[in-house]
Formats: sequence, C-alpha cells, structure tokens
Amino acid sequence: MVVKTLLDSRELAFLIRQIDEYIQVMEVLIRKTPALDTGELALARNLRKELLVGKQAERGRKSVTKESG
Repeated sequence: MVVKTLLDSRELAFLIRQIDEYIQVMEVLIRKTPALDTGELALARNLRKELLVGKQAERGRKSVTKESG
C-alpha cells in the first residue's frame, strides 16, 4: 500500500531533520550493537534521499512560479 501526502516546505524540512536525527542515533547504536541493524537505517537513508529530491523539486516549482508571476 502506497500513501502519498503533499507536504509544505516547512513540514518537509521538519521531517528531514527528524530523519537525520534518527539516522545519527541508529548509527551509534548499531556501532555498539550490530544485531540492531535490521535494515531500518537503510530505509531511513533512502527516505531522506527521496525527501531531499522532493524538496529540491518544490524549490524549482516555487522559483518558476515567482518568475512567471
């Protein structure tokens, strides 16, 4: 099941910061206890990449809108 949600730039920035914090914490925990590596860290990194790409696309749309308007 895929759920798509539109986020404004503020929500997107908040979500990216939260994922970054999660990744930092998990990297430390996995270094201490490798058994904790269940693949969630890779999923979080992939999600962060997708969100960053979406954020860049949103910036592009805003600049086009500003130039047009």
